[in-house]
Amino acid sequence: MNGRMGARRRWIRATALSLAMGAAVGTLASCGSDGSVTYAGGTFEEVDRGASTVDGAGSTTDGGAEPASADEVRARKLASEGMELLRSADTVRIGIDMVTPKGRQKASLHMDRRSNCTGTFDAGPERRGDLIMIAGGATYVRFTDASLDAIVERGALRGPETAARVRERTALARGKYLKLPARSGSGTGTGGPGAPVGQCDLDEFTEKVGTPEPDEVIKALPVTRRYGKDVTPLVEKDDGEETTVYVAASGEPYILGVEVTRSGGTLRGGVGGSGGEQTMKLRMSDYGEPVAAVAPAPGLTVDISRIGPGGPGSPGGGLFEV
Repeated sequence: MNGRMGARRRWIRATALSLAMGAAVGTLASCGSDGSVTYAGGTFEEVDRGASTVDGAGSTTDGGAEPASADEVRARKLASEGMELLRSADTVRIGIDMVTPKGRQKASLHMDRRSNCTGTFDAGPERRGDLIMIAGGATYVRFTDASLDAIVERGALRGPETAARVRERTALARGKYLKLPARSGSGTGTGGPGAPVGQCDLDEFTEKVGTPEPDEVIKALPVTRRYGKDVTPLVEKDDGEETTVYVAASGEPYILGVEVTRSGGTLRGGVGGSGGEQTMKLRMSDYGEPVAAVAPAPGLTVDISRIGPGGPGSPGGGLFEV
């Protein structure tokens, strides 16, 4: 085994997992997810990246490891610059698409550093729709008609009393944004069951972005086309898992996408289960573009209190308690 193998998995992969889980957990929790996000690795801080010491030229400085090749130095430099551009961006759109043995989950969030956010989510038939988060204000979540139909169908299997309660709640939500109040004492997120967990904020995401490990092996591949642009793939491999970061090949090396693939087992960081190929794709775009987070017209909203705890049909519960 190469002398630089031990710690190399701790940076690009851990950063990608943190960004992906932030998007999935932050979005799906805001739409009433009951734990369907397939992340079993503990808190983001527990995805260990270790310490990093890289000098200005991108060479390792630990003295005991095998020296990096010129290609690896270039790859590490591009990766570092791309991560720094992401870390310093005022706004960015982050898309996440995960396929694991537990199913497929997708989300797309356009966010800034003031907790304005817009996006879409898809965590299965009952969890599809869009959301708007207003800095210092409410969050609005709207489910597709198909998702509400799926909830009604599940409710019908629980007996007439539950079916009637679910029909009443979904009727209120159909075609409307559910309005969740701002979290008490904070300008970000909301409080209460099924509320956002403060992840729809670029500061929350980019604080997880680290720097390369001195022992990390990253290789730069020839320029190719991706997302309609020329990109340089930066690749690291370890134990059947491959992580590729795509940075812009012209101009500044903005990160445009990340892909992680594993054959069987579990993606490092606890994503997924066992068996079959598992994939995770991140897409970064709209760097610096303003986030159009505007509250829907009052006629298009319904307060969550009419559906959540104390709402019609039950003294407790919520839209998804069927």
